[in-house]
Amino acid sequence: MIAIMNKLKHIIEKYPVTRGILTYSVLFPASNATQQLLDRRREQWSGREALRFGVFGALILAPSLYCWVRLAGVIVRGSTLRHAVIKAYIEQFTWAPFAYAEFYLCINFMEGKTLDECLHECRSKIPPTWKIGFCVWPVIQTVNFWVIPLKHRVSFVGFFSYIWNTFLSYMHHYKIERSEGSSCGEI
Repeated sequence: MIAIMNKLKHIIEKYPVTRGILTYSVLFPASNATQQLLDRRREQWSGREALRFGVFGALILAPSLYCWVRLAGVIVRGSTLRHAVIKAYIEQFTWAPFAYAEFYLCINFMEGKTLDECLHECRSKIPPTWKIGFCVWPVIQTVNFWVIPLKHRVSFVGFFSYIWNTFLSYMHHYKIERSEGSSCGEI
């Protein structure tokens, strides 16, 4: 057992992206399972759905988030509070829309939906998701960029992502009705 743990530690140190992969391979399906259990409209729990969220979190989101965190350190150099705030807000205008599109497209494709269905979900759900995220993530990311060492940043965000990903799972299942004069309904 100790040999396995030492090997895992060596892999994590040699390939830092594995930290995020391991974190998101647990947190994403756990957050989806939480959403499923809290949803009173559901008649049964879907292990396949949780698995899709795990695959997305580990193999798609974690590597792209790792790249973003590294890029943010290049875009804005420095670790003061001012630098952290700038990185956090740059993230909201660059990374966040990409991440939300990545989420809605990938989850829907894994469910077997058509490209038109995937794009419709993106158009209707990214704006309200982004608005709510804009109220939450700048604070979390400011702390992340200001206080947390680089090698722990993806994992730090992962723990806050548990709650956020439960919300994303809710948004994925939430039906947005079209109303007159509006492209999407209120949450």
